[in-house]
Amino acid sequence: MKESHAKKHDVLIERLCEIFSVLYQGNTIDKAWLCTKFGITARTAYRDLARLAHLLDQVSPGRYRLSTHLLPTLHTGHLAEFADFAGVAHLFPRRDGQSLRNSMKNRDNIAFHGVSSRENYTIDALIGELNQAIAARQEVTYHYREKNRCVQPYRLINHYGLWYLAAVDEGTLKAFELALISRFAPGTSRFRADPQVLEELEASSGIRFGKKTEVQLRISPHAAKYVSRRPLFPAQRLLERHDDGGMTISCDIHDPHTLFRWLRYWLPDVSIHSPASLRDAFKQDLQRRYAEASDDIVHPIPAQAR
Repeated sequence: MKESHAKKHDVLIERLCEIFSVLYQGNTIDKAWLCTKFGITARTAYRDLARLAHLLDQVSPGRYRLSTHLLPTLHTGHLAEFADFAGVAHLFPRRDGQSLRNSMKNRDNIAFHGVSSRENYTIDALIGELNQAIAARQEVTYHYREKNRCVQPYRLINHYGLWYLAAVDEGTLKAFELALISRFAPGTSRFRADPQVLEELEASSGIRFGKKTEVQLRISPHAAKYVSRRPLFPAQRLLERHDDGGMTISCDIHDPHTLFRWLRYWLPDVSIHSPASLRDAFKQDLQRRYAEASDDIVHPIPAQAR
């Protein structure tokens, strides 16, 4: 009997230690989670919560987290939140804080090669002021590309390592690179957030706003493995896989010339299938660039003409 009682006591201690470990990471728990996690009855789960009651704060009916004064200043839950906020959580197979911390412990075995950024310490004060203006729905003024602006700021966006402000300027949603902003000052007027602007910001994956055009692209068998590995075009969607290993995809674009830059990089493996007008515009763009490049070539003078 004593041995059986000791085993039950050990199991209880192990369970409470694991529960506390989860709480220490900033997570919340409830009776249903305890039952599923440890395979215990609702009555046993209730007893466990009662044992830990002096350490817990109730965040909603039946849900608890570790009391604020017991939480570490920075716990693994915060690490997971930051990874998600910075858009890098998807790089890891598991996104929970403890797994991310384990990856950091093995940093000598891991390397990341991504987009680089300029030093952003020079725009630290500007980011702080813009954060306040966005939260207060307060208009701001500044000088940008030889023009004074008075805009309604909506969001700060880090795009390929560079910081931009998404703001409504004279009724149009635009992106302004923070490093090019000067003579910044908070305005005196406030504005109401436009639901259509917020919806467009949520739907956008870059810094181009306005009317979208759906484009269908034909991908060669050689390029298909790269295009299907991860999305390379905005709002990329697979339409059809072809018998030769190629594919047809669709994407949404705001600026044709941005798409043209991508297509020049992928020539001849990616081509515009539709709309025909955009396909013709791309051909004309290529012909113009070829003609300009040909004009820059210095042709040698034949010997007989000297």
